[in-house]
Amino acid sequence: MEELSKNDLLVLQTLKRFKKMPVETLAKETGLKFEAALQSAYFLHTYGFAQVIETVDTIYRLTDEGSSYAEKGLPERQVHDYLLIHGPTRLAGLKSLFPAVSVAIGWLKRRRWASFAKEDGESLLVPEAADEAPEERLLREVRYRPHFRLADVSLEPQEAQHALQELARRNLVRTHDTTAREVVLTGKGEDTAQFGQYSTGRDVSVLTSDMIRDGTWRDRLKPYDVQVDAAPLYPGKGHPLRRLIDEMRDIFIAMGFAEFKGPVVENEFHNFDVLFVPQDHPARDEQDTFYLRRPAALELPTDLVKRVAEAHISGCQGSIGWGGEFDLDRSRRTVLRTHTTGSAFRYLVRHPEPPAMIFGIDRVFRRESMDSTHLPQFHQCEGTIHGDDLSLADLIGVLKTVFRRLGFTRIRFRPGYFPFTEPSLEGDIFVNGRWMELVGAGVFRPEVTEPLGLKSVLGFSIGIERIAMLKLGLNDIRKLYMSDIAWLREVPSETL
Repeated sequence: MEELSKNDLLVLQTLKRFKKMPVETLAKETGLKFEAALQSAYFLHTYGFAQVIETVDTIYRLTDEGSSYAEKGLPERQVHDYLLIHGPTRLAGLKSLFPAVSVAIGWLKRRRWASFAKEDGESLLVPEAADEAPEERLLREVRYRPHFRLADVSLEPQEAQHALQELARRNLVRTHDTTAREVVLTGKGEDTAQFGQYSTGRDVSVLTSDMIRDGTWRDRLKPYDVQVDAAPLYPGKGHPLRRLIDEMRDIFIAMGFAEFKGPVVENEFHNFDVLFVPQDHPARDEQDTFYLRRPAALELPTDLVKRVAEAHISGCQGSIGWGGEFDLDRSRRTVLRTHTTGSAFRYLVRHPEPPAMIFGIDRVFRRESMDSTHLPQFHQCEGTIHGDDLSLADLIGVLKTVFRRLGFTRIRFRPGYFPFTEPSLEGDIFVNGRWMELVGAGVFRPEVTEPLGLKSVLGFSIGIERIAMLKLGLNDIRKLYMSDIAWLREVPSETL
């Protein structure tokens, strides 16, 4: 018979009276701390004196965003209700009324609650019939509950499960698994609990240096079962997004790229004009770009501005440019950079002699409505190659190498369009049964390179968060920025 400590015997004697009880009740009846009662229960379980029955229960909680939508309605419902009252509405008008209009439009199309029409060349959103969705019924039922279970809602189990999955994908509901433990006395424990001779005073489970020196461990140390699973340990490690950035940095440095850095606050000249983006291009609209009041303007490099302005007005190498006038005041306006390409060209202007292979990984900013796939701030990996007579084939070779080193094997490239590259391409990888776009790339147009005194320049841009979502199996990009300690602990270091 194994030796039992005083705590073990106390738990056994208590179980003899109640036969079975939750660990919380067991701790209360014995006067032990919860951890001590649980430890003894598992010790008795190991040697067959008791059985610990674990039951995992899934609890759901609304996020702050979910609680808000439970009160006001989902974004698509809010927009649909507005359309029913005001009739077909221009998209531009909706953007000023609903912060999450881009999310709403996507769901309106998916649910077929609205359709598009044209009027005077502008897009209108037209309401259609819209029955209450299961997600809406669920939100309505649980909006005043701090937490709930699947069995608490009136929807059919399968319908409720599907609704919860959709809400979880939209980060409106979070899932928490709780474990309830009940301790049941066994026949062997019943016999043992009748006698006290099994208690030997071995009630110490932590070995100290003093016990080793004076030898008291022989009389007081509780026996260990080395085959019992130990409690999980969570050693310190880098954030998964930071680890991915470091991995990509190592890949590019190993391929011979040099790293560049650039300012977060840019002027429109380096952010747009240098890339031959016309000064009336929609990308400069305040719907897409963050403009700053302070500093309101930044000085421009005089000689470079003159050459870039000539390319905008008159073109070069056979092109006719954009015509019109070049507004220097607009070029001085400050923005939070929408990409890191301008920083790459800052570097190349200072180091104009080819060959050069450079990369930068840094934050960029766009006026995006936050949802499961969009953030107003994200990380971009910019790669630029400067040389003589470079071609699209050289660019594809580099991108294939990068993706394969990231662990993606099925890769394809297809034609794309960007205002500052020609030809242009987009790169996709095959994952989870479908193709997903990861990179935009191309050969920079002469109107970009010639005013800067450069030869052939290749460029590509990769979204870091999108790769992180694929590697971590996430369906909500916001998870990467949440202070979810439980999730951060569970993400294995080998994932990235």
